[in-house]
Amino acid sequence: METLHITRNEIDEQGRYIGEFLVGSWAGNIEIEAGLGYVRFAGRVSAAGCIIAKAGSGIKAGYIEAGLGIKAGGGIEAEWSIEAGFGIEAGLG
Repeated sequence: METLHITRNEIDEQGRYIGEFLVGSWAGNIEIEAGLGYVRFAGRVSAAGCIIAKAGSGIKAGYIEAGLGIKAGGGIEAEWSIEAGFGIEAGLG
């Protein structure tokens, strides 16, 4: 399964994801590098596999969904829904 690695280069000054890949229905895993704070996604972030934010990074989106699991070293926040096939774990909240 392919993994999309999100780095500081794909995040703007406000922490918004501005990368070239559509993360509303990613066919693999999504991994966010450490130390980015909250990474904000417009609307939906969805992965067939796992969504992982390493230590010091968190996830904010309208809707967060993973076929397997969601794990963040920081926090996980969604305006509408958070769903995972196996588990959800956040370091802070």
